[in-house]
Amino acid sequence: MKGNFLKNIITLFFINSLISFSQEEGRYKLPSQLNEISGIEIINDTIFVAINDSGNEPILFLLNKEAKILKTVKINGAENNDWEDLAADEEHIYIGDFGNNLNKRKELIIYKVKIKEVLLKNEIESERIFFRYLEQKNFPPHKQNLNFDSEAFFYDKDSLTLFTKCNTYPWTGISFIYRIPKEPGTYFLKKRDELYVGPGGYFSDAITAADKQGEYIYLTTYNRILILKKEESRHNIYRTIDFNEMTQKESIVVLNTSHLFFADEKHLIFGGGFLTKYNISND
Repeated sequence: MKGNFLKNIITLFFINSLISFSQEEGRYKLPSQLNEISGIEIINDTIFVAINDSGNEPILFLLNKEAKILKTVKINGAENNDWEDLAADEEHIYIGDFGNNLNKRKELIIYKVKIKEVLLKNEIESERIFFRYLEQKNFPPHKQNLNFDSEAFFYDKDSLTLFTKCNTYPWTGISFIYRIPKEPGTYFLKKRDELYVGPGGYFSDAITAADKQGEYIYLTTYNRILILKKEESRHNIYRTIDFNEMTQKESIVVLNTSHLFFADEKHLIFGGGFLTKYNISND
């Protein structure tokens, strides 16, 4: 089993090396300080905000569009248990500390910071949004119910929408969808909807990032972008864009209906470690 897994990974890596991005419009090497990048957002239309995932410092990195570090901002009193994604409204950035691979965490947090302070200061304070999932009764649950990890959320209409990452065995390919108030407090979240992503397993059908632009929701997995439309209370896949190479894509920010940026974590086998501008209008 282990030998077959390694053989498949090596085969994927070889195939990927023969293919280039047909829709790529720019690729910028991320600094080594962001080798474990897990989320990006854009503010003032020109500045990227980026974070690393678990075990790293509680720091925001501000980058230009060529992935050069402009400054760093420490969030006093915060911990990076497992920072996984960023969201933003007009005045605030939201930092999702809700990574939960083993489904053991009982206290999930979203840090809320002011954009104005991020731009002007090197150390800032935060407000906190605490939450749990009402559907999770055990920590961890049985392996067939490992639905309570998350790496993806976005801001929409005065609240935050979160998609969970499937870790179930056997694989179900289902993501749970939750809505979270944007105001500080403690919340017990009830599932709003489900999305079937696919049968392919963790490397192809686990959601790793999210963003929203207009009426469309954009989700990433390691191998594609899913574009969703919400119709009444249901989320439906409207369009799929396959990537031409398999990397550990952990972050997405959508500029408009034709362009987005994504970032991939640097990986020994998959490669990555870039901020990439992608044209989605020519697909």
